[in-house]
Amino acid sequence: MDYPGGMKPSLTQSQLVKELAGTAAKLDSPKLTGEKRMALLRRQAQLGDLRDMMAERARRAQQ
Repeated sequence: MDYPGGMKPSLTQSQLVKELAGTAAKLDSPKLTGEKRMALLRRQAQLGDLRDMMAERARRAQQ
């Protein structure tokens, strides 16, 4: 199973959580332009997909 968006499996679970939190914090900024906001939303979606995939793999490994 490939990672979403061609992402490399170089992020650990804790790094992923930190990056998601940082992305969410950046999205709260009222100074974001539409283009930058869309880029952050895409990144947030990619990270969320990766988080879900990592959780699914961990769940399957326990079975």
